[in-house]
Amino acid sequence: MALVRGSPRMRRVGYQLLLAPMIVPVIVSAVALYFLFARLQLVNTNLALVIAHTIGAVPLVVLIVAASLQALNVRLEHAAASLGASRIVTIWKIVLPLMRPALIVAGFFAFLHSFDELVLSLFVSGPDTTTLPIKMWSGIREEITPTIAAVSSLLIALTVVMYAGVEVVRQTGERRNKYNELVNDEGA
Repeated sequence: MALVRGSPRMRRVGYQLLLAPMIVPVIVSAVALYFLFARLQLVNTNLALVIAHTIGAVPLVVLIVAASLQALNVRLEHAAASLGASRIVTIWKIVLPLMRPALIVAGFFAFLHSFDELVLSLFVSGPDTTTLPIKMWSGIREEITPTIAAVSSLLIALTVVMYAGVEVVRQTGERRNKYNELVNDEGA
């Protein structure tokens, strides 16, 4: 909220800092994080992997949530404040429910980014930590097994099922809206 509603200078600096991982090439980030985690003795730990993937996903989340906040009607917050709601209650009861779809989408995109991130995982993780992209990469490099084809087929099938589900929900909503319009027109 500080990025969207803060001073122009703070917004500019905040966006530059939070969106920097999107601009820097992944290999540069991976090498830099490797050297940082080596000094902190975090290489080959799950914590390093989580931090690295979080750094990569933050720009996506910031962009999606900031766009949602900009589209949010500030008058609703002012109305809640004028009725005596504290800032925390206003955020909890008004802002977060209105932003729920954007937060879900941001989480989904963060998951997709992390799921697809091979370079950071190769640099930061160790032999005890194997992510699916690392497993697929090593399977392609070392041996050709049907496991990679099976995982790829499952991922494609999951994508098709999710797309079909979204389309069904969209069409159901359109039909419901048309039905409500017809009922309202006839009732008037």
